[in-house]
Parts: sequence; C-alpha cells; structure tokens
Amino acid sequence: MAKQDIPKAYEAKEYEDAIYTAWEKSGFFNPDNLPGERTESFSIVLPPPNVTGTLHMGHAVMLAIEDIMTRFNRMRWRKALWVPGTDHAAIATQTKVEKLLMAQGMKDPRQELGREEFLKRVEAFASESHDTIVNQAKKMGASLDWSREAYTLDEARNRAVNTVFKMMYDDGLIYRGDRLVNWCPRCKSTLADDEVEYREHKSKFYYFKYGPVVIGTARPETKFLDKIIIVHPQDDRYKDLVGKEFEVEWIEGPVMAKMVADEAADREMGSGAMTITPAHSFVDFDLAKKYGFDVVQIIGEDGKFTAAAGSFAGKNAHEAREEIVEKLTTKGLVDHIDEEYVHNLSVCYRCGEAVEPLPKRQWFIDVNKAFAFKGAELANMKKGDMVTLKQLMQTVVREGQIEIIPDRFNKTYFHWIDNLRDWNISRQIWFGHRVPVWYRGEEITVGTLPEGDGWEQDPDTLDTWFSSGLWTFSTLGWPDQIDDLKTFHPTTVLETGYDILFFWVARMILMTTYTLGQIPFEKVYLHGLVRDEQGRKMSKSLGNIIDPLDMIAEYGADATRLSLTIGSTPGNDSKLSEAKVAGYRNFTNKLWNISRFVFMQVEEIHHVAESEIVPKTLADHWILSHFCRLQVDVTNHLEAYEFSQAGEKLRDFTWGKFADWYLEVAKVQKDESTDSILLFILERLLAYWHPFMPFVTEELWKQIDPETMLIVHEWPVVSQSFYHSESERWFEKVQGVIVAIRNIRSEYGLTLKQKVDVVLVGAIPDDLSKLVELFAGVRKLTKANKKPVGEFASVIVRDIEVLVSLEGIIDQEAERAKLSVQYEETVAYIKRLEGKLANEAFTSKAPEQVVADMRQNLEEAQKKAQTLTQQLTSG
Repeated sequence: MAKQDIPKAYEAKEYEDAIYTAWEKSGFFNPDNLPGERTESFSIVLPPPNVTGTLHMGHAVMLAIEDIMTRFNRMRWRKALWVPGTDHAAIATQTKVEKLLMAQGMKDPRQELGREEFLKRVEAFASESHDTIVNQAKKMGASLDWSREAYTLDEARNRAVNTVFKMMYDDGLIYRGDRLVNWCPRCKSTLADDEVEYREHKSKFYYFKYGPVVIGTARPETKFLDKIIIVHPQDDRYKDLVGKEFEVEWIEGPVMAKMVADEAADREMGSGAMTITPAHSFVDFDLAKKYGFDVVQIIGEDGKFTAAAGSFAGKNAHEAREEIVEKLTTKGLVDHIDEEYVHNLSVCYRCGEAVEPLPKRQWFIDVNKAFAFKGAELANMKKGDMVTLKQLMQTVVREGQIEIIPDRFNKTYFHWIDNLRDWNISRQIWFGHRVPVWYRGEEITVGTLPEGDGWEQDPDTLDTWFSSGLWTFSTLGWPDQIDDLKTFHPTTVLETGYDILFFWVARMILMTTYTLGQIPFEKVYLHGLVRDEQGRKMSKSLGNIIDPLDMIAEYGADATRLSLTIGSTPGNDSKLSEAKVAGYRNFTNKLWNISRFVFMQVEEIHHVAESEIVPKTLADHWILSHFCRLQVDVTNHLEAYEFSQAGEKLRDFTWGKFADWYLEVAKVQKDESTDSILLFILERLLAYWHPFMPFVTEELWKQIDPETMLIVHEWPVVSQSFYHSESERWFEKVQGVIVAIRNIRSEYGLTLKQKVDVVLVGAIPDDLSKLVELFAGVRKLTKANKKPVGEFASVIVRDIEVLVSLEGIIDQEAERAKLSVQYEETVAYIKRLEGKLANEAFTSKAPEQVVADMRQNLEEAQKKAQTLTQQLTSG
C-alpha cells in the first residue's frame, strides 16, 4: 500500500476510543462472528465486579490478563468467548446504599422506606455503577462479548438460582435449622465462615475464680449463664468432681454448675478447666449439642444483652465489659488479668465490625450428606454413585481434572475443603435473590410461587456466592440446554485473585459438579494483589491508590496493561508505581517509532510471505534465527499462561535485537531483501504484541493492511528453517566486539567525534568488519594474527582480542592491573568447566548440546587465557 503520514509520537488518547468502537462494530468480540472455520473453542467468564462503585487496580490486572488470554486464543483460530457480567454483591451494595441514604439524613433507611422503595434505590445505584464499570472495562481494551452480558440478579440468573435451590432441597442437601452463625451487628446479617476475616487485636484476658477452678476468657460479657465446666477425662486433678453438681457464686448471683469430662479440654492450658457458652462459641455450641445442654442467647442481634443477662439486659454488651469485671472484682472472683493479650479478632469482611456468633434459624447446604451423583464426567465417579459435595470438591482437584496455577495453592484449597462445615446460605437483608420458599400455615412449597392465595415468601435472601457460584453455566443459558452450553462448557480457564480462592472458586466447583456433573473450568489462574512501589496495600488512608482510569488518561491503556502484566507472576503480589506505567508508555512509543522507521525505510508497505524471504548477510540470518526462536517461545509461554515471560521476551527482542541492532544494520544494508525482512518481522511482531498492546498494534496494522483488523489476524507461525545457530554465534561475537570498543571509548572519556584505530587479533568475517567500523566509531580497522607493537587498551571477546589504540591517554599500570584481574577470572572459569567436564556423572546425564556448548566455552576460555598471558608478559 502507499505510505501514510505517521506522526512522530503516539498519543494514545487520540486513537483508543475510536479503535474500541471499531472493534465493537466489527462484531468480532462475539465468537459467532469470527472469520474462518474454528473447530476448537476457548471460553472464560469475567469474575463479575461488584456493582458498588468503580474498578480498582485489582480489576485492571484481571482485565489485562484475561484479555491477553482471549485475544491470543482468538488469533490462534479458536472460537474465543469472554463472557462479561456484574455481581449484585448483596451485603456490600445494600450497605453502601444505606450509608448514602443515612448521609442524606435518614436514620434507618429500610424502616423509613419499606422493602419495595428501598430496593428501588439500591437497584438505581447498582444500575449507575454498572454503567461506570462497563465503561472502565472498555477503556482497558477488554474484548468482552457484550451481547452475552449477564448480571447475577437478573431474571435468567434468578431462574437458575431457584432451579438449583429446588434440586438441592429435593436431594436433602438444603435444610433449615437452628445453628450458630456468624452475625454482623452492623450489616444485620449472617456471614459464611469464609466471609469472616481475622485481625490481630490486643486486649485484656481475664482469669476468674469459678468454684473449684480458674477459667480464662477475653469476653466476660458472654459468661452470664456458664454452668458447665469441661475438663479432660485424664486430668486427675478433677476426677472426684466429674459428674457432680455444686453451687458457685457468679455474675448475677449463685448458679448450679456441673463438671463434665471431654477431650475438648486442654490439660496444659491454664487450670485445664473451661466453662462453655453455647450460644456464642462454635466449639461450645457443638459440645452443648453433644451433651444436650441448653443453648441460651445472651447477646442479641443488635449487640445488646437479652433478658438472660439479668440486671445488664438492654446494655451494649461490648461497652458493659468493664462493668461486669468490676462486679466480679467486688465479689473477689477476679484471679488476675493479662493486659498484653494478643489474639485474632473475628470481623466482618465488608464493614470490619466484630462478628458475634449467635444461634439463629437459617438455611444451610449440607456438605457431608450423601446423594446420588447426576453426571458422568468426573474422575472415579459414575452416575448414581452416592457422594457428598465435599467429596466432589476434593476429587476434581486431587485427580487433576482442575489444575490450580500456581499449584502451591492446592494446599490452601484442601485446607478449606477438608475442614468445610455446612454452608449458611441465608442472609437477613433485602437486596439479593429471595429464598425461593413459600409458607401457608403448615404448608411449604420450594422453587416457584404456588397457585392460590395466602402464600408468604421467606423474607431472607440468599448468600451472593450462591448465585455467583453458578456463573460458568448460568451465563451460558442453563437450565436450558442451548448451543452455548454445549460449545463452551466446561470453560477453559478461570482467572481471578488468590484472595477469593474459597469465596468463589470453591463454591463454583461445588455448584457445578453437583448441578451438571461437570467441572466448571479446566484451570484456575490466580493473580496476586497489586501493591504500591513500597509493597504496601493500596488504601485511602495511606493515600497511595493508583486509579487505572487516571493512568489510562495520562499514559494510555497499552502502557497500563503492560505495567500490570510484565513482571507479575501467578499467585504473587506485584508492585506498581506511576513511574512504571510511564516507562511502558515510553516502550509503546518505541514500538510506534520502530514501526514508523520500517514503514519509512522500505520502498513499499505490503504483506511479506515467508517464501519471499531470502537472507543474504550474517545479520539477516542472525535476526531471523532469533525471531524464529521468539515465535516458539512466546507461543509456548502464552499457551502455558506464562504472560510475564512472554512479554519480557517480546520486549527484549523488540527493543534489543530488532531496534538496537538490526534496524541499524538495515540503514547500511538498504536493499529489497532487507526491506522484506523488516516487513516480515514487523508484521508478525505486531501480531505477537497485540494481546498485550491491542490499541497501538491495531493502529499500526492499518499501515500494513487497512482492509482487515489485527484482532482477527491468525497467529503467525515462523518456519524452523530460519534457525541458524552458527550465524547467531558469529553475529553475537561481533556484537561483543562492538560493545567492547564502545565500553573502552566510554572508559577513557572519548567523544563520539573521536574516531579510534582498532586491531582485531582473531578470525572475523569481512562483512562483519564493516559493521564494527560503522557502529563502534572506528577510523581504521586492522585484522592481525598477533598483537602489534604500541599502546593499546584491550579486551578479550571470546577468542578475539580487541585492541584499541589509545596513545597518549592510557595509564599503563591501570591497564596491567585490569588484565591481571581478567586473567585470574578466566583461569577460575576454566577450572570450573574442566571440573564439570571431568565429572562423568554430569556428562553422562546432561543433554549432548549442553556438554558440547561447555566444551566450546572451555576452548574459547583457554584461548582467552593464552592471549591474556601474552599481553601481560609482553608489557
């Protein structure tokens, strides 16, 4: 095509919106519209961002990585689907709206507005937030199929939720029962076990005299009705008291206490005795159920004492703690107090409020109850086998049907699953999927609203993870058996943060293996947290938050994406600074200028087929050989989900080998063959960079082929015939010579205008001698068999001695000292190589090429040592 005027600098904001609009209009985000016949599919679901506000850097890294996956697989000629969506995030969204309404003057928004009006306010907020999130995803360049967008609270997902609930209820896996739950007094709702966070907290630990024993607790406010003392069966100190009842003085007066022997007691801890508070401790609750003890609630849902606390009823439990201790002190029942007690405080993962274990009637999923397996696609299981949900979750990971990347998180996964308790799925909030159960007197109906009058639906909503746990298949049309479900499920990979491995990943495995008898995904790729340049978590209080939209506006989406992917590895946290983003903006401009140079250098811009490539020079063979290696390495890295390694190799080749060396050679070699090689490599480099840098590469692609789009260009494969290891070795030897001369010039403070005379002692081809002259500021280059007489600065590059004439400016003694150091290092290197090659255990097991390379290196090192000896003796 004819050359177009290309600006000298790439200004991302002038191109990105228009490019994204063009992608959307093309329809290529939808796999149904992709060109060519594609027999293999690739599918991934977007972890749905919460509709609670805007995206942060954690979302940005997620979008960058998943877009790399999707674009790469689309170019690999797979039917690539990336399903977008958002999460209603029940508790988080409702809490956010309540805070906004309270800031406007409401004291209790739910009470003042009522359920219907309050939900309208929440839905309006969620809708506005959704639009912001979609816009931000587009700004990142995310090639999501917006025609398949889903929402965890939409009608289609509600149908799926109700269907699964009924299936589980009919199988006896969902039940309603009175159990101890995690209660957040601020959110006024229950929390699942994994929604409880633990923060190190310093407080007092109290030791009280309780009849014949001393008990310890950090929470005196829960001890009002403690009547059972637990001791170990083998603790001889209490053997005469076990099974007996006796009166002890306590907070509100005397109580009748009983001592029970159970292995739950730790003989080595304190007095070896403990009292139990069944309504406010999970361990104590289990003991109460075991022995049939009463479970009496002392603290209410509002955090205040119930009537069971006697004279303290109605007071805030936490605030009354010291008053309780003071009363016990007056009675002489305080043994001592540890003022430096540090423990893990249970808090709500959303609001940070201290969690209170409370007994409540809730809906649960039984993870240990056996049911008849419905599918036939899981390892070691067939349809009709009696299994538990916990077994399903264990089997698919243990048998390798689901691979977790990195695999060290398998240990974390099994720690959670092996200790899994029944899942509390009901929440006492209004925003979310309403529990699909209706009551009329003693009648109960599950799944769908029954006919007739008088039915009242359960007021609770379902845990938000219940609906998001169905995400891989509910977004593909289930419970209808449509083509999407057959084509794209199980999905290929799930990419998400390691911090929600159990929150979401495990629940998806639970729900999918139960419902479909399939795995939800083949691989789980876990990214780490994005921290600031000091390694700190980003937070408003530290003032270190980096907004991805600000970075995109200032430096462009491509630079932002690169800063989040190159240098980041799965499962590890990464550091980010604005300077890092700015650095990749510079690289984006480098790619732009490399392309601009090539387009301006060649006679005509056009596609170049591999058959048109005719390498003539050593430099041609060298760059093509390395490019061939690059294509194999980058492809393999991307197929293995090694995104940083792929990006690093692309960057090193693009800037190092191609720009710094071959483009300089091309300025000298100007001919048709060189033009073809430049275009051949650049066209394919743009394709390889496209998953990482979609905007700038798509814009540059217009220069090569304005009639097509790079987004659907087939991933280029380069023939292995371009491998030329001998050319690589020779050219890299010349590179070493050039760099050595440049270093000597720099060391002695020579300006660019000061040309030097150089003598090369050793074998070097004539056409490469010319490159040395051009790129190292050489006035005269002489090849010799031995070192001539004169003052030279010298360095050994493999088996070539480089002598730079520096008459009048060289310090002879300093030069001898430097040569001595080089000689000692070379001799030490020779000894290491000889030692390895003399080790038969090594040479017999190492690959032949490794041993051959080592012998070659030894030969070159011996020549270098010989030359250094001559230099030192001749001086």
